[in-house]
Amino acid sequence: MLYLLLRMGTERYALEARRIVEVVPLVTLKPLPHTPACVAGLFDYRGTWVPVIDLCQLTHGQDCAAHLTTRIVLVKYPAGAAHTHILGLLAEQVTETVKFKDADFQCAGLQVPEAPYLGQLVKADHITAQHLEIEHLLPDAVRQNLFPECA
Repeated sequence: MLYLLLRMGTERYALEARRIVEVVPLVTLKPLPHTPACVAGLFDYRGTWVPVIDLCQLTHGQDCAAHLTTRIVLVKYPAGAAHTHILGLLAEQVTETVKFKDADFQCAGLQVPEAPYLGQLVKADHITAQHLEIEHLLPDAVRQNLFPECA
């Protein structure tokens, strides 16, 4: 399966390409006052306002740096059995795709309840990354605020 590699802080993560709508350059976001720090803002994507989550802020409490390789990865965020929303994920060093086999992934041996989006680890072809499970990415309160019909 094909994965997009990205960074949150110093760590590398793998996101399934089939979940990705598009990767867009870093654009100016409309801030949303009184939202959690991980909500970077909104941007107009083809006539629709899309919320953007800063993955570095979500995981490490620091904003993503504005590098040339910082991107917004638009993903299909699940909202029930048959519906999805487009969600923007702000990430650093979004630079390459890699094919991994299911057998390349291994259990990390540690469960982190505060980070249910952290999946299995992969080490193949000199790449070590952790699978990013977007369906578990947003804390309940953030998900309910961004997508109230999902509550």
